[in-house]
Amino acid sequence: MLIRQSRLKQFADCPRQWYYEHVLKQAEEKVGSLTVLGSIWHYAMEVYVTLDNDLETALASFTYYWAHPWELGYTIDFWHRRTTHDSLLKRGRNMLIRYDELAPWEGHVIGTEIGFSVPLGSHTLTGHIDKLLEHPGQTTIEVVDYKTAAMVPEKLKYNVQFTSYCYATERPEFWEGIDQPDAFFEYAGWKRRGQWFHARNTKVFNAGYRTELDYKRLLLMADEMERSIEAGIYPIDYSGETCGYCPFVETCGSTEVSDPRLLSIVEG
Repeated sequence: MLIRQSRLKQFADCPRQWYYEHVLKQAEEKVGSLTVLGSIWHYAMEVYVTLDNDLETALASFTYYWAHPWELGYTIDFWHRRTTHDSLLKRGRNMLIRYDELAPWEGHVIGTEIGFSVPLGSHTLTGHIDKLLEHPGQTTIEVVDYKTAAMVPEKLKYNVQFTSYCYATERPEFWEGIDQPDAFFEYAGWKRRGQWFHARNTKVFNAGYRTELDYKRLLLMADEMERSIEAGIYPIDYSGETCGYCPFVETCGSTEVSDPRLLSIVEG
């Protein structure tokens, strides 16, 4: 089964949400202002790193493409509450400036904006890594992910996204995909650690190291996801923690009732 890292995370958060979006195709394909902000900010960061930390060019790139998002293939379908073109322009520029002032990534950049497709058991895992780093005198690869709006998860040590990224770098197919096949042997035996950079408040959160146990858990998740899909079983998130961010919260449960005794409650 082909598994995108982002969809694996969504399925882990709430299989029912995944079902509504990817099976029933109920998701409205509309893109909000904060999503486009993040995409253009990531582009500007790529410019910043590629041009050896050239802040002025990165700022100019962000300013231009924020005014002309369609040139990068983006369209803003709606504006989130309390956001305007000018307020997000200011926010994006300030995030770049504070990043440059913090300079948190002292070390050798192995690569940026890296797409990957690697085997995971009988599955194929795909995703996209913002930045990979190594530091002089250390034997650790740091997997860096930029976040411009998301809330920081409580348990970053078990975060599926970072586990997926770290696992991918352990595979020879990852390095072959970026034309660095020898790097697989160069970094063999090195530790992998995640770093979550929250751009809006300019903080770095250590997502912890990943080990073979984490990768076994990742494979187990993929296997269980495949079995659930084959069986047509999509349970709701019992904790309710994802409901506040779910686009289907108003319709979830309104069309399906497992116990007829609940019909009187649903029908009022």
